Amino acid sequence: MQNYHNYKVDLSNCDTEPIHLIGRIQPQGFMLILNKQTLEVEQLSANIGEFLQADPAILPGKKLNAIAFKEEYTTLEERIRLQLDTGTQVDLIELQGKQFFAFLHESQGSLVLECEPYMPVQHGQQILDLTGGYTRFLEKLDQQGTLVSQAQLTTQFVQQVLDYDQVMLYRFDEDWHGEVIAETAKPGVHTYLHHHFPASDIPAQARALLLQKPVRQIANVSATAVDITPYFNPTTGQPSNIIRSELRNPSEIHLQYLQNMGVQATLSISIIVNEKLWGIIACQHKTALFTNYWRRQLCLNIAQAFANGVLANEEQRDMRQLEELRVQEVQLMNQLMASRNLQEELQKQQAAVLSLTEASGVALLLDGKCYTYGYTPSEQSLRSLAQWLAEHVGNSTFHTRQLSHVYPAAADMKEQASGLLALEISKLNKEYLLYFKPEISETRIWAGKPDKEVEEQSGRIHPRKSFARWVQVIKGTSLPWSLNEIEVAQTLVKDLVAVVLRNQKEHLLDLNKKLNQTSEMLRAKNRRLEDFTHIITHNLRSPLGNMQGLIDLYNDEPTAETGVQVMHLMDNMVQNMATTLDDLGLILESELSTELEDQEVYLPDLVERELQNLQSIILQTDAKVQLDLQVKHITAPKVYLESITHNLISNALKYRSPERQPLILVKSWQEQEGICFSVQDNGLGINLKRYGHKIFKVYNTFHQNKDAKGLGLYLTKVQAEALGGGISVDSIPGEGTTFKVCLKV
Repeated sequence: MQNYHNYKVDLSNCDTEPIHLIGRIQPQGFMLILNKQTLEVEQLSANIGEFLQADPAILPGKKLNAIAFKEEYTTLEERIRLQLDTGTQVDLIELQGKQFFAFLHESQGSLVLECEPYMPVQHGQQILDLTGGYTRFLEKLDQQGTLVSQAQLTTQFVQQVLDYDQVMLYRFDEDWHGEVIAETAKPGVHTYLHHHFPASDIPAQARALLLQKPVRQIANVSATAVDITPYFNPTTGQPSNIIRSELRNPSEIHLQYLQNMGVQATLSISIIVNEKLWGIIACQHKTALFTNYWRRQLCLNIAQAFANGVLANEEQRDMRQLEELRVQEVQLMNQLMASRNLQEELQKQQAAVLSLTEASGVALLLDGKCYTYGYTPSEQSLRSLAQWLAEHVGNSTFHTRQLSHVYPAAADMKEQASGLLALEISKLNKEYLLYFKPEISETRIWAGKPDKEVEEQSGRIHPRKSFARWVQVIKGTSLPWSLNEIEVAQTLVKDLVAVVLRNQKEHLLDLNKKLNQTSEMLRAKNRRLEDFTHIITHNLRSPLGNMQGLIDLYNDEPTAETGVQVMHLMDNMVQNMATTLDDLGLILESELSTELEDQEVYLPDLVERELQNLQSIILQTDAKVQLDLQVKHITAPKVYLESITHNLISNALKYRSPERQPLILVKSWQEQEGICFSVQDNGLGINLKRYGHKIFKVYNTFHQNKDAKGLGLYLTKVQAEALGGGISVDSIPGEGTTFKVCLKV
């Protein structure tokens, strides 16, 4: 093939032909590919000399002014820049005193400029006739009652505008096969009305082109194409992408296809509905025929008007039928909503579920169960189908009238399920509502047998030559799914999900309540375990430190009197430590129940025990401790109260001021919301502006002290909150601190 310098095309690979890189154009105009910034010529068509005084051999590398008169160039450059800025794809320009239609677009950073000789309208009456005809066409189009009658009117008016031998309106189906649904032809021309053309006649990349370039003209099928030179763009080193070109030469496979049909000129206008290729207005002529830009543009307007009619027809519904179906759906849902057992009610309402469509069978895969009614595949087949839907279908609604074409396993169940309407409930759980339509016999008339043919001598594959009527009986196809069926089924699925969620709500709430209870129990146990660890490591470390202090006291003054005093104090500490360990052991033996067991605690005894545990440091510092316990009894877990009391008093001693005798006041009193317990000292104090935001955080210390761990206040806060209360602090640096714990007792 001569369209490419580095790619060979035949029918075996035409579906992947890179038609955007074709290196030739049709001869009715010329092409320049320009540097976007400098307007230097990078490539050009070899026929430029037929339109202008220009030598294509010397133009590459020169600016566009090399082919324009001096007085033309400024205006020419302004028009090109204006086209770029405004996005205008066609303009009128003047080169060497001649007027041209200038088609301009950007591609791969370069500008593709195509020029087609300007053809002025010779007769004003001609414009009036076309304008008036178009107005009457629009009026009649709105009056047509069916899509087919609109299509027929469209082909008639297009033929009137173009005077082609044959104008066909060609609609694509879901497999991209095409059917001629309307045709206007001159006498003696072979008709293709109601004939089908296979998808291979217009491969995927050609259909993509029809979306980007909705008007495509081949003025002379037998014309000699013109090379773009050089073939490789010197800037990119690759062939230029001219997919949006007005003049791009067609695929030679397509040209041969047209010659096989006996056609010498074509004009195709895309019918685009909702940004998708819906069909084509295909115009054919037995002899070469060039159509000027004015008529091509009018045909595009005609196609757009028809596309608007298609959209209106597709949006039209049988509103009476839709309303009846909606009433049935509401009645069905009322029954399902009133039942507390969805499964049982679905069994009763199977006929109502099926009646919402024209399907012959329905299946519902829900909550691990399979409900069927009517003519359906086996449960095993249904579950396999659901698995396939979950893996291969992205949309929540899927419908086809030829299931076996996309799901080969359906070939064994085409009698029940050639047509499928599938609505997703839960892809993860393979839950679907499935409607089925059975196989019907469909006769399809092809324009020739839709097969590739092979020349016996050369073995070369070429486009088919026969377009004679060829009848085929299509199997594995069902009646189509209407918009009403799809919409009502979608509504049903949404309502079904609502019922399922409603019925599951109480169950989920119960589960959630139990989960929260279990989680809280586990959190409470974890808190207890953490607290016990902290209590053991923190509360028992202090008595051990005090014991060491008593030993140091005896070593400093090893008299019998001192020994008796030290042994007495140690005995108290050991007994208190044993009591604490016994309390912890009892709690652990009770398997860490969700709540610690409350005990009635006599606060004076508890405070006295903690003071005994701290006796060593009290003696060393000559600290004075005063008690003002207005509330003497507190009902709470004893081990927590011990820990809170110990932490606050030991901190008051630990962070004493070296400049004065430590004074500590321990108070308890009743407030409206509970009992408060405080420890006030005259120690170092804390800068709350600096440290107040992190005073109760774990491992934070605010004074230099070798025994400071940053754990006591954190533990006190956790324990106070566990008892339904809280802790606060007031402090003045250099004067002292008061910690207050209030408990909701």
